[in-house]
Formats: sequence, C-alpha cells, structure tokens
Amino acid sequence: MTQCGERFERRLVEETSSLRLELSQLRGDMRERFVELRREMMDARRDMAEGRFELLKWAFAFWVGQLAAVAGIVGVLLRTLPGR
Repeated sequence: MTQCGERFERRLVEETSSLRLELSQLRGDMRERFVELRREMMDARRDMAEGRFELLKWAFAFWVGQLAAVAGIVGVLLRTLPGR
C-alpha cells in the first residue's frame, strides 16, 4: 500500500510539473499574441487616422468648390438683374 501511495505521489508530482510547464508555455504564447494584436491595432488606428484626414481634406476641397460655385452663380445673377 505504501509503495502504491508513493508511486501515485510521484506520478502526481510529474503530472503537475508537466502541467505547470505547459501553462507557462501557454502564457508565453499568449503574451506574444497579445503583443502582435496590439501592433495590429496600432496599425489599424494609424490607418483610420490617415483615412479620416483624407476624408476631411476632400470634404474641405468640396466645400471650397461649392462656395466658389455658389458665389459664381450669385455673381452672374446680380450682373444680369436690371439695376435698381
């Protein structure tokens, strides 16, 4: 009975140590993946910021063009109306 108990304890120690080793490897893998995910998220944020800037730049150009067009139309209308 004592011998069986000792074998069980030895086996239990071996299994727990292998489990701890696997867990530490898993932690290392997870840390590496989280670092990679953070990098990808930073790249995505940078891309989104660049996209916003491009959108704002084109929107501003559109607004300036619209303002010029409206000013031109108003100018033409004011010239063609009979003077007061």
